[in-house]
Amino acid sequence: MKLPDKDTAKRSRSAQAESQARSPGMASNRHLEPRQAAGRILIVEDEILLSMAVEDALTFEGYDVVGTARSADEAISMAVAHGPDLILMDIRLAGNSDGIAAAAQILERTGIRCLMATAHTDAATLARASAVRPLGWLPKPYDEADMVRAVADALGGRIGS
Repeated sequence: MKLPDKDTAKRSRSAQAESQARSPGMASNRHLEPRQAAGRILIVEDEILLSMAVEDALTFEGYDVVGTARSADEAISMAVAHGPDLILMDIRLAGNSDGIAAAAQILERTGIRCLMATAHTDAATLARASAVRPLGWLPKPYDEADMVRAVADALGGRIGS
């Protein structure tokens, strides 16, 4: 088997980057080079594929993802153990408790506030979530650019509060 020469390999990598930049979805807004570390994030999301995509995007943007939790109990435990700068918290989680209850426990135990992600924007849910003083709201569905911007804004709000 013949290996490609350096020029062929370079053209192939360039074509892959160009293709990735044109393709829809989370990878469409990527820079060619990752950014410097910008903050420590805990992701709380019970949808595994979304959680993986968010982790990949945040890592690529220079954030240090300290972990991913799929339940409220796991989120609380990881927040206490890792002390992230920000928690990206889905409101609806699998299990007996939701992201709002987890955010309340985390705020009480650690003082860490959350960026709340949800597809549920009814008045009752928003009123319950407002009690935990979220640093922002990320409506679902969202794309990578919206998510990265919301995380940056929330971290800016955390520093200013």
